Amino acid sequence: MKPLFEKISAPGQSFLCKERSDSKFAFNWHFHPEFELTYIVRSQGQRFVGDSIEPYESGDLILLGENLPHTWASEPHPNGKAGKHATYYAQFLDSFMGEEFMEKPEMAPIARLLERSAQGLRFFGRTRQEIAPRMKALYEAAGFARMMALLEILGILARSREVKTLASKGYAPSLRHFDERRIDAVCRFVNESYTQPIGQPEAATRAHLSVSAFSRFFKKSMGKSFTAYVNELRIGHACKLLIESDKNVAEIAYASGFENLSNFNRRFRALKRINPREYRRQFAAQ
Repeated sequence: MKPLFEKISAPGQSFLCKERSDSKFAFNWHFHPEFELTYIVRSQGQRFVGDSIEPYESGDLILLGENLPHTWASEPHPNGKAGKHATYYAQFLDSFMGEEFMEKPEMAPIARLLERSAQGLRFFGRTRQEIAPRMKALYEAAGFARMMALLEILGILARSREVKTLASKGYAPSLRHFDERRIDAVCRFVNESYTQPIGQPEAATRAHLSVSAFSRFFKKSMGKSFTAYVNELRIGHACKLLIESDKNVAEIAYASGFENLSNFNRRFRALKRINPREYRRQFAAQ
């Protein structure tokens, strides 16, 4: 994996807009000074934004603020090429229309939207439905039409109330002091191993730190404790199994990395405000 910082290059363009199609979205915890608007055309997995860890699926529409660490992670689709994960995304600076453009009175709603995106924003409902075809059109447009298309999209998002903040209010990554290679190695290790018994000593070894130093380092870097981070990954995996499999709750608990059912139920309720059986019933009723 490369270090966390990602340099965005868009020669001859005021901002970058691309289509991505891969057999899977690999875990790549990174940040960049550009804002990022991502629309997931076809995929499902786990989304990481600051200290937020949530399952995502096709239709995910996310606006990320500048320098906000993030990644989407998925597994290969069983249908091969026909089932490739696909997304449209745009990466832009707030000065893409000029250094003082966002200071114009007419741009105030969009300027406030970009400020709110510091914690990451997820859009849903009719807003998501309206933006979906516009993201494809944005990718296919060129020149002045592309710039206008992005402004129109941002204008719609600025007016929307169908929005949820992702990272917690207290999340403030210390990017200047981020030990990029260490946290990257630890997050990759946890993302690949969370369904197995893992603890802070093993993760601390990966970071070449003592357990106490690692505990402080991880919380400062990620905005949450190592245990909370692992539990969120495990609960996200359990949610997927509750929706998509016929396994009973105990089987799902163990398959998700929990060593006993009572701890699983307690952690699940703390994160989802509902017990696993009711969570499954809600989806079955749809």
